[in-house]
Amino acid sequence: MNESDRTAPLAGYRVLDLGGPLALHCTKLLADMGADVIKIEPPSGDESRRVPPFKDDLPHPEKSLYFLHFNTNKRGITLDIEKPDGRAILLELAGKADVVIETFRPSRAKELRLTYPDLSAGNPGLIVASITPFGQSGPWRDYKASDIAGIALGNLLYLAGEPGEPPLQPPGEIAYGMASTYGAFGIATALYHRLKSGRGQQIDVSMHECAGHIAGYFIPNYGYTGAKPARASRKGEETDLYDPYATKNGYARIFIIPVEQWRRLVDWMGRPAAISGPEFEKMSYRRQHPEIVVGAIAEFCRRHTKEELYEEGQKRRIAVTPINTAGEFINSEQVKERGIFVDMEHPVIGKYAHFGPVPRLSESAGEITRTAPLIGQHNKEIYCGELGMSNDDLTALRASGVI
Repeated sequence: MNESDRTAPLAGYRVLDLGGPLALHCTKLLADMGADVIKIEPPSGDESRRVPPFKDDLPHPEKSLYFLHFNTNKRGITLDIEKPDGRAILLELAGKADVVIETFRPSRAKELRLTYPDLSAGNPGLIVASITPFGQSGPWRDYKASDIAGIALGNLLYLAGEPGEPPLQPPGEIAYGMASTYGAFGIATALYHRLKSGRGQQIDVSMHECAGHIAGYFIPNYGYTGAKPARASRKGEETDLYDPYATKNGYARIFIIPVEQWRRLVDWMGRPAAISGPEFEKMSYRRQHPEIVVGAIAEFCRRHTKEELYEEGQKRRIAVTPINTAGEFINSEQVKERGIFVDMEHPVIGKYAHFGPVPRLSESAGEITRTAPLIGQHNKEIYCGELGMSNDDLTALRASGVI
């Protein structure tokens, strides 16, 4: 198939983005796969515009790199949905949409009269994805929660760190990302269901549940056996060669399980006397003498760059993993060869490299076609061009604070 013949997989679907931080990744995934995502912001701009880092470290609603990352391919309008006229406009937009994504607390959605029945009253095929900290039911349904609350309550944080020591918070926004990913999957499933049934539905996504669901086998194992999950120690007898090793230019990790890999590693190191004895071929023995093993391997790694260790490890069929910085990731041969980053130009930020669509589809690939919208950038295009308002209508709405 020629590039020009491809159609983005979600081309033709319209999505209204009313979501907060919990849904940023969800709406980005849909937009990058070709959906017409309309980001609806309050007249003062979305809260994520105030999240650092900022271009040149200057706080500005059009310079948040956080906002820039999550809002490519979207059109943007301003609308105060708490005002009666704003709510009426939103319902009109919902009547023409395929999907609405929202992150209101359930009680807040009722106060605004923007529940699933409200939004879908004039559009029975509408799909509403409600992505919230704890879902639409249960005693916690109206609680607010941040990303760290999601990983803490979902068991992920409990499992991070050394036994007997405080949990270690992972970087990034894992719980937000998982809730968004499950939300995007639910939307794709609901759209497929609608092809046969003609009916929309509400998708109830709980960040709390998503964090627990992705936490590996620990929670299911507890459900089956009652066995309390335990952290794996990097020290002592539970693991072997776990810690990263310092190299000439950073860190690398070496992971050994089969005895053949251990033998190849010792040969590669020049068979140092301290660890060349047959007793060290047993993982149990190495675990009992970590200071000898770690000392020898640490000395070896310090003599090489992490790239040298990786390349030679590949040749010797030994699992060596260089620990990349952000710059090393972007500039790696693998990333460059796959063309992961796309050159973009934003009217305020200027030129920059943006992460391309993930995942890649061979027959209907997504693409990055536009930068994140400026505040209210597409007001006239959507309100006048699609809803039939006049310029005077737009002026009046702006004067009354609706847009």
